[in-house]
Amino acid sequence: MRNIILLSIICLLSFTSNLLSQSLDELELRYDNLRSVVEKDNLILDSLKNILENRAKQIENEKQKPNPDNEKVIKLMAGSVSLSNTIDDHQEELETDTKNLKQLSEMLEVKYSAKIDSLKLLKKSGKENFDKLDGEILLYTEKRLLISPQVDMLSFNPQKILEVDLKKAKTIEEKLLLKEYLSNALAEVNLLLSDVTKQSEEISEALTLQRKTSKFLTETEFDRNVGIDRISRSSSQRTSLEISLSGKDNLTIADQINSYTLLLDQLNIFDKSEGVKTNKFNHKPGTTNFSLKDYSELLKEIRQRLNDYKLILANRIEQSR
Repeated sequence: MRNIILLSIICLLSFTSNLLSQSLDELELRYDNLRSVVEKDNLILDSLKNILENRAKQIENEKQKPNPDNEKVIKLMAGSVSLSNTIDDHQEELETDTKNLKQLSEMLEVKYSAKIDSLKLLKKSGKENFDKLDGEILLYTEKRLLISPQVDMLSFNPQKILEVDLKKAKTIEEKLLLKEYLSNALAEVNLLLSDVTKQSEEISEALTLQRKTSKFLTETEFDRNVGIDRISRSSSQRTSLEISLSGKDNLTIADQINSYTLLLDQLNIFDKSEGVKTNKFNHKPGTTNFSLKDYSELLKEIRQRLNDYKLILANRIEQSR
């Protein structure tokens, strides 16, 4: 076991060392390739698990027969053991690839942020065309959005936790336990609110750049629609008013939007369902262009609900003092 842990650490350090020595284009290409591997691994793993589940049903059905074929049962069980080992191997590979993909996305985020900061400084210097620089800043902002992780749902039931009444605690120990429960929930909401706020501000900035870039494209010979075909598209390309996604990027954005939509539904505890049509935020790959404006509206609504929930939790904790 010790050797396995040591080997894992060595592999991780080697992977990190290789990443640090690569250029942005190389990192983007590696990210694209590894993301494809992770998606393929997930499909294979799901398929193997389905086969194993069917094998288990076959074994159970054979055992339930009046005269079960024991030889068949033994053969099926042996095959299931082998299949289970294969699943474990694929699971380990997937976990390793997923960790490496996360590390890659973090490094790309740092590089994109550095590139954006550099372009902003260049813009302040006044040595380059502002409109062209805005287009470049928007390009890297879009790329950074594409590698943003999916948002996690709250680990607790928001409705149930609001039913916690510290005044009804029968003992001091119970009151302290419930208070800790509420405090942990508040900490989780604050962390999630911080992530959503960061994403929302970035999209708001991208929207501003979109308007400037769209105006620039309209007034120059570069007026054309440009979609993001892959994350590593050339920086010489310009962007259109909407991000026209296809392929893997479409799937990535769809997952991001749908994860936020699930969170929005989870926070639908303030009778606001009439005011917000959550179905308009559901994004299906390959159906429509992705609008940053819709994305911004979605995050704005989530921020509002998280803030509402935060105030309620904070008030409950304050009242217990």
